[in-house]
Amino acid sequence: MVLPTACMLIILRAMATNNQLKLRASDIIEKAKADYEIRLEPVTKLMETLFSPDEELEEAKKLVPESTWYRSLCYKTLKSWSRSRRVVTKVCHGSKGSQMRHVITSLPASKIPPSLLYTKKYCPVMLRWKIG
Repeated sequence: MVLPTACMLIILRAMATNNQLKLRASDIIEKAKADYEIRLEPVTKLMETLFSPDEELEEAKKLVPESTWYRSLCYKTLKSWSRSRRVVTKVCHGSKGSQMRHVITSLPASKIPPSLLYTKKYCPVMLRWKIG
């Protein structure tokens, strides 16, 4: 006899950044900035040896890949949500500054870490949605 397996509804939904989410993610914003600056420093030093100091070195920033950090947050809106939910925040810092993205999910942190949830669950769903 084969028993039916329980179906689990998985919620993955994008969310706009607000001041509360920025405040809760401030430590990973700073870590992403610091990580990017550490990666940028040797490139900038090399460029300074090749070019005169008065030349614009903004192009060096484009050579360094973005620093990306993820974090799970427990979050509840003031009015529209009846309970707290898991929000996965992705912070990227690069030549264009910092960018934040958020995904609301029903998957618990014990089942999937934030980086895998964002890259393996959310991004493939969004690609299918945009293509289809």
